[in-house]
Amino acid sequence: MRLRQALATAALSGTLALGATTVPAQASESKAAFDYVLSTTNGSASVYVNRDSGGGWQVCDDDSDGMRAIAEVRYSTQVLRLQTTSGYGSCSSEQYLYPRPVYGAKISVKVWVQDGANGTPRYPNSGTYTW
Repeated sequence: MRLRQALATAALSGTLALGATTVPAQASESKAAFDYVLSTTNGSASVYVNRDSGGGWQVCDDDSDGMRAIAEVRYSTQVLRLQTTSGYGSCSSEQYLYPRPVYGAKISVKVWVQDGANGTPRYPNSGTYTW
């Protein structure tokens, strides 16, 4: 019985290890402390905010489709434009709204992908995030 449990545990940990290797390291590390906000309509890019460390915003490329992930975050008169340039698994650098939004504030968010810096926006999605 102990041998069967040991083999089952070894098989499970091997399966988990294989699953973990399919996650891009850069994106998973970048998104670890972030709250999910919004994805494109096809799930190829997502916007995140890290409220715990001052409200840093990032967009991440979640698909190996050759498209660039782009997002806009709007609050009051501020507009943050986020974009990736390194392809699948990459995230933009963090950007911050200043002054930081007040509790309960509504923040407008848009996310899309496009081919290169001047491509046509594809799979756009928009919504609001409550701070």
